[in-house]
Amino acid sequence: MHRGGNIKLEINHAKELIKAGAEDIWGWNSPAGRERVKARIQWFIKNGNLNDGLNVLECGCGTGIFTRHFAKTGANITAVDISAELLEVAKSKCPSEVNFIQTDLENPKELTDNHYDVLCGISILHHLNLPLALLELRKKLKHGACFAFSEPNLLNPINKYMLFANDMEKRKRYGVSPTEMAFKPKELVSLFQEAGFKVFLLKHRDFLHPSVPQSLIPLVKGVQFIAERTPLIRSWSGSLWITGVKI
Repeated sequence: MHRGGNIKLEINHAKELIKAGAEDIWGWNSPAGRERVKARIQWFIKNGNLNDGLNVLECGCGTGIFTRHFAKTGANITAVDISAELLEVAKSKCPSEVNFIQTDLENPKELTDNHYDVLCGISILHHLNLPLALLELRKKLKHGACFAFSEPNLLNPINKYMLFANDMEKRKRYGVSPTEMAFKPKELVSLFQEAGFKVFLLKHRDFLHPSVPQSLIPLVKGVQFIAERTPLIRSWSGSLWITGVKI
């Protein structure tokens, strides 16, 4: 299937997510989900080297659950999304200094060329026609700008057979739009390389599913620590975390 390329569909999908409770559907509000949020915030701040004065472009900010933490670093955050409704939710949760812009990441004409030091996003690239979007976003970055993204892994059994199944009714129940599709690891690396980026690292993360009960989180985190470092097993991780630079 082809990812992205349907602005109207994604805007309507965002409206449905808001009605159903976007952060609950995305799994950010459960005890295990909050652990996943915390891990991402720490990793993105470290790998983006977020600090005072940096111009950071957050792609697909959604409800701003990560945006407000990025803003605490003192970096100049520009947070974008295709959905005006999601941006309104994000604005209500974030400092006024954050610059929110509604734009299509496949044609981000509202953004300034050669301006950003950091490009980042959480679970957004799999909604896009990524070859097109990366070429367009590359124009907005300074030379040597770094990037960091986390994306669902298509080799994970839950992702492959439940969230990204061919059954459109099943996808709808889990809040998955008709045109979003997870990535295989080598595919994601190749797409960045072909668009003019150098990939430093791709990590397999997230064996801690949002549905794990709070009492079992310490046990699963211990298993996760081992699984993420074990060849073959780590290839079944829930997410792919990728970082590198524009060249």
